[in-house]
Amino acid sequence: MTISGGSVAGLCNAIALRKLGATVSVHERTPGPMLARGAGIVVQNELIRLLEDNGAGPLPFTSCRGRRYLDHDGGDGVLQDMPQEFTSWDAIHAALRAAVPDECYRAGSEVQAVTQTGSRVSAALSDGTVIESDLFIAADGSGSAMRQRLLPDVEARYAGYVAWRGTLDESDVPSDLLPFFDDLFTFSEARGGGHMLAYFIPGRDGAISRGSRRLNWVWYVHVGLTDLATALTDKNGLQHRSSLPRGTTPERAIAALRARASREIHPKMAALVSETRDPFLQTIRDVMVPKTLFGRILLTGDAAFVVRPHTAGGTAKAAYEASVLARALKSAGANVDVALQSTEELQLEYGSALYQYGLELGNRWSRDRSTD
Repeated sequence: MTISGGSVAGLCNAIALRKLGATVSVHERTPGPMLARGAGIVVQNELIRLLEDNGAGPLPFTSCRGRRYLDHDGGDGVLQDMPQEFTSWDAIHAALRAAVPDECYRAGSEVQAVTQTGSRVSAALSDGTVIESDLFIAADGSGSAMRQRLLPDVEARYAGYVAWRGTLDESDVPSDLLPFFDDLFTFSEARGGGHMLAYFIPGRDGAISRGSRRLNWVWYVHVGLTDLATALTDKNGLQHRSSLPRGTTPERAIAALRARASREIHPKMAALVSETRDPFLQTIRDVMVPKTLFGRILLTGDAAFVVRPHTAGGTAKAAYEASVLARALKSAGANVDVALQSTEELQLEYGSALYQYGLELGNRWSRDRSTD
């Protein structure tokens, strides 16, 4: 099996397929360590099951006893008992990567072309090597080159808002803020529309002890299409396609974000934004595909459906799809094509439902009220 993409979806498939006894090679175009793609992630059962079923992990996580809902004008908010667990992209990737042997994982190896002959797929790599396999899994992310080749009419659609993100080491959180956010998943509606949320996640190297965690926040902010290019221009004047990586946000944009926070969200949330030295930005985009299977090529993870982060389901979807494929191949035995068709059917059903759920949540939370 050949897998293009060494992020979460690619690694989930590598782990599940190796458990079946398949020979797997993962090709990740990034030559060095993978950089964090976000920050905090709500732990979902699909990922935990994949790790446990395949002897991977453990996954470090933090937890809280409930939720706090704040109004933008201030106050202590409304509490709701709802225990939840949280982790981070870094911790998930580290747990998955540790379960894939180095000889199966090639960093700095980009798949440049794929061809099929009968039941064999040939992948041409950036170093000139051509490898053949019975199945090619495209797990090359939301900007998937393979999806663009196979489904040229499918385009990512901008949702009309972005996610500003940031983290603070627990030791850097001011003493007047720490007890307010500790042991709670905190939400704040924004005056002009959208909302912000905050919770603790594992710190450096997966540390979860008190004092070693990170306080993670996300703020969904309306940005008109005409202003998006400016929002995606970094401090060096380079315009990015869909995100501003951590450490590249211009100082003027950070200052404007802090000023907006003081006007728009609860004072405690605004203080988090003010204390964060390097907030970064991700645009919210939607991708829905009519099919995921093309002979012996299978799209998976964000290379198929891109769902909104409100669902807390992107990582769960990657784990689910990998588990579905492994179960289908095990049940079908030598009939690989039947297994792939079954996998596609479940992918489309699950992905479409999660996609629609994300739209509903986004439409509810992201409406721009500043012009009302």
